[in-house]
This record gives sequence, structure tokens and C-alpha cells, in this order.
Amino acid sequence: MERALKDQCVPTLRQAQFKGSFPNFYREDNDFVALVNFQFSLSGGSFCVNLSYTDRRGRNLYFRPDTEVRKLSVSQTTERLRLGTKKQGSDNWYSFGRTSYGEFRGDPLLVATITANIKDQLRSQAEQWWADKRRQA
Repeated sequence: MERALKDQCVPTLRQAQFKGSFPNFYREDNDFVALVNFQFSLSGGSFCVNLSYTDRRGRNLYFRPDTEVRKLSVSQTTERLRLGTKKQGSDNWYSFGRTSYGEFRGDPLLVATITANIKDQLRSQAEQWWADKRRQA
């Protein structure tokens, strides 16, 4: 799954001017910084894509606000969104295989379906969410 994300989804992030390396990416645009993180379940078989943001003043950062932009992580922020989440309070994980204890977390999807969904959601849901956060600044 990681190889498919690197081969299929990271180029989409690069086209959108994101820098960084798997699993953490950032994009600086004037004063606004968009953040993306791929988080795999410790028990395997699923992962999520976390979105967040900050600015040069450190808005939305609660941990180590003096961190260089290139070293920022979604985990340092307070307000986040899981890519693919349909409603507030829900939690979207992409299931692709069995966990280490032999069960599936959710309904597994084909790897090609997962990467296509993520690419589409990065272009639509993520960009809209960041645009909304920028306007609120």
C-alpha cells in the first residue's frame, strides 16, 4: 500500500506544489501552510490521510510553534480533518488488508480504488478545506 501511495498519490501532491517526504508533506503559500500526513494503523491493514494547516504566526499549532516549516507535522496542530470524512465527528480510514490480528478494519477496497479516491479528494475536499481555513484567518 505504501508503494502505491508513493507512486500514485505523492505525484498529485507534488503537482499541487507540496514538499516533504512520505508520510509528511507541506505547502507554503504566502503566510499559509497546508499540511498532509499519511498515518498507518499500528496493527496494519488500514491508514488515514490527515490534513491540517498553520501560518507564520503559528496559528493552529499547540506543540513547538517555533518549528521550521519544513519540519512541521499534522500532529502539532489542534484543528485537523481526515480526508474522505463525510460528516463532522466521523473518522475515515482506508482499509486495504487484514490487521495483525487477522481482521479487517472496515470494508477493504482495492488499492487502485483507494489511490484514485485519495487523488480526487486531495484535489477537491482538501483544497476546499484549506481555502476555507485561509479565508477564516
